[in-house]
Amino acid sequence: MRSCGRGSNNTITTPSEPTTITKVEIRYDTIQTVVNNYIPKWRDRIIVKTDTILASIDTLAILKDYYAKYVYSDTLMIDTVGYAIINDTITRNSIFSRDVTTNILIPTITQTNTVYINKSEWYWGLNLNGRSNQINYLGGGLLYKSKRKNIYGLGIGVNENFKPIISASYYIKLGN
Repeated sequence: MRSCGRGSNNTITTPSEPTTITKVEIRYDTIQTVVNNYIPKWRDRIIVKTDTILASIDTLAILKDYYAKYVYSDTLMIDTVGYAIINDTITRNSIFSRDVTTNILIPTITQTNTVYINKSEWYWGLNLNGRSNQINYLGGGLLYKSKRKNIYGLGIGVNENFKPIISASYYIKLGN
């Protein structure tokens, strides 16, 4: 395709590659746990038979120990996301209460890709036309590539007699 001006031959470059902007956001969500007051029940009882007891027995000390409340605390690390604290209270040879406190942070990764495939672009350049021994046209031009990949051009220059020449051009994409 040729432009409207005499001897003008505007060339265009191939469209640039799509622009991709990647944004990665990491947010840590705290998981809230609902703790039910769960009291486990025993399922098996093992009875050990003894024939003789060699030591003297203090029954009052055994009863104090039986009715006393013992509090145990255990911290469990859960991989790299947090921990859980388990507090158990034991009395009368059974678990009286259990309390579980957790601090678990689960990362939520959000990756957003914004692709600008056909953005508008502007080009400018110089034109020089002629034969091997003579320059017939010297000028400059401005090209605009739209989002629909159409190219519009406008140029101005002078011929070999220094007369001004205005050129306009329109290009469409062939193929893919």
